[in-house]
Amino acid sequence: MRQLWLHIGTPKTGSTAVQRYSRERNKYLTSKGVDFLVRRARASYNDLGIALRGRVAADAAEIGETIKTRIAASAAETLVISSEMFTGGDPTLLRDVIAMDERFDTKIVAYFRRQDRYFESNYKQKMKTGKVAPGFENYLAKFGTATGEYGRIVDTWEQAFPEAEFHFRRFEPARFPKGDVIRDFLGLLGLDIEADDKLPSGEAANPTPDIDMLDLMQIVTRIPGLDARTVFRSMPVADLPRFTGRAMSNTQAREILAQFDDENEALRARFFPEDDVLFDSADLDGPEPEIAVPSFSDDQRHMIEELLKSVVANVGRKKR
Repeated sequence: MRQLWLHIGTPKTGSTAVQRYSRERNKYLTSKGVDFLVRRARASYNDLGIALRGRVAADAAEIGETIKTRIAASAAETLVISSEMFTGGDPTLLRDVIAMDERFDTKIVAYFRRQDRYFESNYKQKMKTGKVAPGFENYLAKFGTATGEYGRIVDTWEQAFPEAEFHFRRFEPARFPKGDVIRDFLGLLGLDIEADDKLPSGEAANPTPDIDMLDLMQIVTRIPGLDARTVFRSMPVADLPRFTGRAMSNTQAREILAQFDDENEALRARFFPEDDVLFDSADLDGPEPEIAVPSFSDDQRHMIEELLKSVVANVGRKKR
């Protein structure tokens, strides 16, 4: 019986790095009997994840047909479907649209950050495309904390795939081989990329730029004719100054984690009964971190916005 791995994220846990590796090392994976199913030029089925989140059955079914065709044509013993957006979608719909006569040994793998770290990482991601203004309180007010209910995520997926084996992985680099989520994930598939000398590039897959750049992205969203996502993706982000500091104080982080005490304890007892806690939080007992705050004044933001509007309005005009 072939193995079917559903890599469901969660967001901000190295999914992009794993997917990029699968593209770069496709020949190696194929030689090892692993078919990391790609979606056009990408290794991520985020468009399917979006359909699952919106319960758009027609779109999900169309993409599901491409997956089934690809699986039927594959000679691999191990098949992988990946999207960090699966986590927030309807797994029952996914089960239905990829259902085949062939039976699989289905395995679900999900990586989970400690909730305060997940919210902080997601906050930075939302700022990249101007979906939330700098200030962690803005993120909480807009998006809340429901996505930190990891027990609900596990239960929902297990109900949809009762025959599957669920792999709960804590996104704590210290637990990974050489601190690398790629090595950890491929190890689950039975691969040793160290021994096979098929190492990842080491380049950051989804770096976050400085808080000032993220602040400027808010302005970009207000410029007519510009798409913030397109603008951000076109920038040489890897060459720009990186984000430093934290989004919240240790006190606020502990308050957030306290909301999930019971749920995290239940998950610990189930998946890691030999451990004292699900997530180590000893770092929160140290000195208070420096909070990342933009340095621009309102007057400076206004000048930059007017400049960008003028630049966009004059693009393509010939000099007199």
